[in-house]
Amino acid sequence: MKHLPLRQALQTEGEHMLVAQARLPLVLPMQARARRVRRPFHPSQGEGPYRLPREIRDRLAAALMPFRNREAAFSLAMFIARFWSAPGRIVEGFVMDRRELADRDDLRLSEAKVRGAIRVLEEIGFLDRAISSGSKYKATEDGLRRKPIRFVFGSEYAPAFIKANGRAAAARGGHSRDRRPVTPSSAPRPSRVSPGAQKINSPKCK
Repeated sequence: MKHLPLRQALQTEGEHMLVAQARLPLVLPMQARARRVRRPFHPSQGEGPYRLPREIRDRLAAALMPFRNREAAFSLAMFIARFWSAPGRIVEGFVMDRRELADRDDLRLSEAKVRGAIRVLEEIGFLDRAISSGSKYKATEDGLRRKPIRFVFGSEYAPAFIKANGRAAAARGGHSRDRRPVTPSSAPRPSRVSPGAQKINSPKCK
């Protein structure tokens, strides 16, 4: 049997076919890069005197679950709430300096971790940037410098802090209005006898 040349043997109905065809990868639709962490997140409240209200803690933990730096973000959120969620300060804006917050003993976060935590807290809505007027820059001896960014609590978290402050104030007021138990006094009661009667019944008069 006569063997045909390889090129002629692979020729089918006038169309040429390659001996080895390139395998094209299966193209899947592009998906957004999500920082998914499958492990459950049970944040620690730390050993300090401050504790986040339960409603805020649960909401914050659920929002931070997909992020890799959730522990750092939760620590920074609790640090911010400790100093700025008080009734007299919650409506005010506050400025965070990454260099000042880095390596604090009560926070224990590096400057890079603080930067990433702020970015995540903005993304989940725990922090919002305060509305400012005028120029974003200020004049200094070294030229124009960008003004520090002022933050406020997000629209979903600020009302929750206000409600928690109201409950705490009501609880303190309720305790202060409790009636104190009556205890017998050991101090001598003033005598109701008139001074004249005391003089008549005294031993010297007898």
